[in-house]
Amino acid sequence: MKKLPDSYFTTGIQLLYIIVIPIYAFFFLIGFKPFHIDILMGVDMGQLAFRAAIMASIELVCALFSRMTMLLVRDRLQLNYNQFFIWEFTEGVAIAMFCTLFVWLMDKRTSLYVDLLPTMFLITCSILVFPYIIAGLMSEVHDKNGRIAEYMEKIDKYATGQIGREGSTIPFLDDKNSLKLAVTASTLLYIEAADNYVNICYLNVDRLVKFPLRNSMKAIEEICTANNLARCHRSYYVNLKKVRAIQRTSDGIFAELEYAAAPRIPVSATYADSFIGKYSQING
Repeated sequence: MKKLPDSYFTTGIQLLYIIVIPIYAFFFLIGFKPFHIDILMGVDMGQLAFRAAIMASIELVCALFSRMTMLLVRDRLQLNYNQFFIWEFTEGVAIAMFCTLFVWLMDKRTSLYVDLLPTMFLITCSILVFPYIIAGLMSEVHDKNGRIAEYMEKIDKYATGQIGREGSTIPFLDDKNSLKLAVTASTLLYIEAADNYVNICYLNVDRLVKFPLRNSMKAIEEICTANNLARCHRSYYVNLKKVRAIQRTSDGIFAELEYAAAPRIPVSATYADSFIGKYSQING
């Protein structure tokens, strides 16, 4: 399943979930009274507005906790579309359960909690389904526009010979955006993560050199993908044109490089299909 694009985690989309949707929920409850919520609660318009404000606040707190947790674990979990849908569904269930608890307590527990829950779940779904779909569509449009801009930039760089050629120079910047190394694509073998650094591993007069660069694997992703370096492991990028073979052994999948003294590079299950597909495409 395809990994969820970064557009789903932009500040604007997260603010939509945390701030805009709770405000929308408040006006939706008092404006449309879904499933006759005013009759269900036995309240007039003024009391409904108060309870709608509390329910919107519950939605805000749940969304804030859920979205902050998602941002913390997204890189570790590598969320895909199915996992994101399950996350959003769980988020909606949690909101429904807490709103049901609020209504049940305000009702002085004259009804059973489990009797209220199905109706409150439907009310929650009626509130969230439309804005959640809109948020997803906005994320997809943002991602599409970003990819179009990226492709146009790459086309321009390919056309001018800045990238993609064996003799092109690949610049590597540190975390302060200062140029620290420029190496030709034909000599670059692989890149490995090392704590707060990445090691740029290239050939210099047939000798393997490791240049430590203070930066992250995420930060150098764009320059790597533009120059046929593919992610094969959370700790490795490999120059696809320098891979001699990909082997599947009892210990896992490994990429063997043309340079005999280079180590075998592990290929993790997360990146295996993508890496092998790109390798096949590059090497025909």
